[in-house]
Amino acid sequence: MKIILGITGGVAAYKAADLARLLVNQGHRVRCILTGAGARFITPLTLSSLTGEPCYGANPDQGEWRANPSIEHIELARWADLVAVVPATANILGKAANGLASDLLSTVLLATRAPVLWAPAMNTGMWEHPAVQANLTRLRSFGHAVVEPGEGILACGEEGSGKLAEVAAIAEAIQVHGTPKLPGLSGRRVLITAGPTREDLDPVRTLTNRSSGTMGIELARAFRDAGAKVRLVLGGDGPAPWGVETTRVRSAQEMLEACLARWADSDGLVAAAAVADQRPEAVSPEKVKKGDGPETLVLVRTPDILAQLSAARRPDQWVLGFAAESENHLNHALAKLKKKGLDAVLVNDIQGGRGFGAQANTLTPLTAQGPHPPLGPLAKDQLAQAVVQWWAQRLEARPD
Repeated sequence: MKIILGITGGVAAYKAADLARLLVNQGHRVRCILTGAGARFITPLTLSSLTGEPCYGANPDQGEWRANPSIEHIELARWADLVAVVPATANILGKAANGLASDLLSTVLLATRAPVLWAPAMNTGMWEHPAVQANLTRLRSFGHAVVEPGEGILACGEEGSGKLAEVAAIAEAIQVHGTPKLPGLSGRRVLITAGPTREDLDPVRTLTNRSSGTMGIELARAFRDAGAKVRLVLGGDGPAPWGVETTRVRSAQEMLEACLARWADSDGLVAAAAVADQRPEAVSPEKVKKGDGPETLVLVRTPDILAQLSAARRPDQWVLGFAAESENHLNHALAKLKKKGLDAVLVNDIQGGRGFGAQANTLTPLTAQGPHPPLGPLAKDQLAQAVVQWWAQRLEARPD
């Protein structure tokens, strides 16, 4: 992606250097536009060194006259796939909301047809002022996206809203708003389960599994990036993706209840969670003490979330399941596909510990027509994107 990074005059301008480096490391091309006020906080040399591109705007190293002069604001506006302003001050928000163009950044913002993303940072009083909020509302009406600031200690010493969002969250928002949407998924409401469930024995001990939830979280990101409206029901301690409505759960029963509350108005389900198949028959309110003799733990089955949701679906809803198998993979997955009435199963070979943690993985799609070419081996973020591409193509081919 070709990204224009606009940097204005706020103390948080130094964080733009981290953002520029992160975006370049992710494979993007980044050109910075520095306002005159922004240049009082960070230098053009820093930004051009990190991006490998010229720094435009307030750059004393670039003369007024050049060997090959161009209409710079138009050239940059056409070059960009996305324009992000980080940090965005009250001044630049007001300019852009009212169509003012008094410097290079504001003229590029007026001329570009690329998506625009704002990451505001300012004092709490300024952030909460009706004029600033009205300008943000107007910018959103133009189709611009806003990464809301966080709360914390501000540069002025006050505590409250207005702190620049985390750099990783801004980078993720750039990825979301700059990624082309897939016709088969754009606007669709997708329910995704991810992570392990935990079944308590007592206040200390629990039954769980080795799933980290990484694959399901990456699938939530990939469906979000493709344009779907994702709702994630997440077990375990994995980080919730930016911009995804996330419900944290602990047990299989909690996951079922959260899914049932969201299933009726969803278009599809991606059941990537590693749900515990058993739970203790009784949960002790106090820690169970070690005994001298043999100890027995009585287990009972947990609810089959995927089967219940599939049985309750409408004809226009689709269900995508996962099968983690250590042997006889395709036969076991085919049996799951038929028994639970799924549209497709993604088969994961976990023999020898494969599939767990952050390592590369391979998934084999299986439908009623048989197995499809394997996806992978790929890192899990790339694998999630491959799954979404594969499934979006199948959805586009389905009759309405």
